[in-house]
Amino acid sequence: MPSATYKPLEVARMVGVSKELLLEHERDGRLPLPKRDDKGNRYYTAEDVELIRERVGIRPALANPPVVVAVFNMKGGVGKSTVSSNFAWKAAEMGFRVLGLDADPQGHMTTSLGKEPADFTHTLQQLIIPDQHKETLPVSAIRAGIAPNLDLVPANLSMCELNLFLVQQPEREYRLRRELEKVKAAAIYDLVVIDSPPSYDLTSQNILLACDLLIAPVKLDGNSFYGLEYLFNKIRELKRIFRYQIPAVLIVANHYNQSYSVSRDILDGLEQNYGQYLARTVVRQDVNFDKANALREPIFVNSPSCKGSADMANLTTEVIDLVIARYAKHREEQE
Repeated sequence: MPSATYKPLEVARMVGVSKELLLEHERDGRLPLPKRDDKGNRYYTAEDVELIRERVGIRPALANPPVVVAVFNMKGGVGKSTVSSNFAWKAAEMGFRVLGLDADPQGHMTTSLGKEPADFTHTLQQLIIPDQHKETLPVSAIRAGIAPNLDLVPANLSMCELNLFLVQQPEREYRLRRELEKVKAAAIYDLVVIDSPPSYDLTSQNILLACDLLIAPVKLDGNSFYGLEYLFNKIRELKRIFRYQIPAVLIVANHYNQSYSVSRDILDGLEQNYGQYLARTVVRQDVNFDKANALREPIFVNSPSCKGSADMANLTTEVIDLVIARYAKHREEQE
């Protein structure tokens, strides 16, 4: 996967300083000089941005990291992997420390982030299912580095029998929650982003009982909308049976095309029936998502200036703002 590159103004905004201050630090020798392309234009790599953050001493942080974000919908084909991989990438690009967790045996999040699922011996399964010695592997033994601030626990087809193994485990619905409690205790990440399988089973229950925020992408094609009722029924069931209320749910209208009456009608229906859960950001239909998926890279690398990149960037900012606001409110209530 090719590396993303950034112009000086983009880097200044990402790091949180003015362009003038960035260039001044370079002239003074406090920061290394940027690279130049064939036309002599300055550019920076993601690694350069991280070095600048380290030298300048500015890094964003959440109030109570890490926050577990599950991208979840029992309906397939709604864009879960596209949303989860691009959200994880953009959050890491913004300076947050992110752990992606691919929970779908098809490994779409893994491929979307430029890795081949079949290349991995260890996956989510080794994180939550003990071996013959009754031991699980820690995240540090499984994760793969994707980019600065972004690690991934991959998935592949070896996980197809994960639910059968979960049935045999004590506290089988809480296996993932227990492991993520260890990740939270280590405090090395700000966000854990889970790409969920298109089903409702033991793996799904593990994800729902572990998450702090559920993002539900809905493809505006007439079919996915109706799955939301089933999803909210299952959320209510979790509260009744397991005494766990997911702290926040955010529905994301995906694949929106204003020229299609069905897109407009379904978006209106979402606003009328689920307005309190609906994200402000609407992710528009963009062929560049398909192109990026085919090339196995985030849309921000493939087409950083397209409308899909702009929408995913806005969604990432909206989710981060939501998380910060919720934890600020929680802290006030505690005080």
